Amino acid sequence: MVYLKPSFEEIRNLIFDLYMKIIKSGWKQDVNVGIGRGGLFVLRILQDYYISAGVKLPYSVVVAERYTGVNSGDKLLVKGLDEQFVKDRKVLVVDDVADQGYTLAGVVQEITNRGAKEVRTATVHMKTSTTFIPDYYVSSTDAWIIYPWELYETIRQIVESMIDDDPKQIYWELTAKANVTPEEIRRLNLLTSISQLPEPLKMKIRQVASYAEP
Repeated sequence: MVYLKPSFEEIRNLIFDLYMKIIKSGWKQDVNVGIGRGGLFVLRILQDYYISAGVKLPYSVVVAERYTGVNSGDKLLVKGLDEQFVKDRKVLVVDDVADQGYTLAGVVQEITNRGAKEVRTATVHMKTSTTFIPDYYVSSTDAWIIYPWELYETIRQIVESMIDDDPKQIYWELTAKANVTPEEIRRLNLLTSISQLPEPLKMKIRQVASYAEP
């Protein structure tokens, strides 16, 4: 597995590149809509760049949740979308990554159904396997991205994906390949030790963390 672990400052710089791509395209939106959770930080930094240039764009945040409908496959429920906020407006939908693409596609469809004049999308990263190509993105990758705003959640997911492996191998995977620090592993152990996670997972994290002791 290939990992990408950008810092907050690196992400801020990438969002600046994203902002410049939007500006240079000549397209001007009326409002920005961020997709929580990952799009929250991206949206806030974009707003900072717009405001610094004297452009105060209204913004909103929606939450997209996948669920299984009765007698149907997976569906996407979009919460927090105000129809009056997007109706007859040009809308920029913002997220951190176009992963599989289902969330972006579903949010765009929902905003379109609510009467938006035009909808475009912007993400920092785009996965090479995505089914949805954003109108604006900065970097294409197939790496497992460890964003700073979901650091410990992602480290836990990596451990979960290797639950049957030797703890020392997991520790090596995290530190040598994913650039996770021993301090971050110790903090994850502290966080999960007081959690409601399954005991086998908590035990595995403790075992991995034992290699991170100073």
